[in-house]
Amino acid sequence: MATRVEVDDDWRENVDAAIEEFFETRLGPDIATDARRYCPERTGDLRESIESHVEGGNLIVSATGSEEKSYAYYVEMGTHAHVIEASNKKALFWAGALHPVRRVTIPDIAAQPFLRPAVYQQRGE
Repeated sequence: MATRVEVDDDWRENVDAAIEEFFETRLGPDIATDARRYCPERTGDLRESIESHVEGGNLIVSATGSEEKSYAYYVEMGTHAHVIEASNKKALFWAGALHPVRRVTIPDIAAQPFLRPAVYQQRGE
C-alpha cells in the first residue's frame, strides 16, 4: 500500500523559521546561560557581556568584556608573555605601581575557557 506525501511549496521557509525560533528561544539562551556559569569572575563585566542572537540564520553567542575594552578572547584563549611599551606617552603607570615605567613584561596568562565548554555541552530534550 503506497502512502502519498505532499510537500508544501513553502517547506524551506517553514523549516528555516522553525530553526531560527529554536536558536533564538532555546539554544542561544541555553548556551549563553552555561557560558555565564563557566565564566571566571573578577569584576562581572565579562559575564554581563555574554549574549546570543540570530543574524542571517546563524546563531551568534558572544562576549566582549567591557564597553571600554574587549578582552573576552584573551580570557578564553589565554596569552603568551609579551612586552608593553609606552607609545603615546613617555611612561606607563597603573594603580599600585611604585613608579612610572617605560615598558612592562606581561607573563603567560592561562586560558580560562567559558564559551567553548558552553557550546560543546551535550543538550537534549
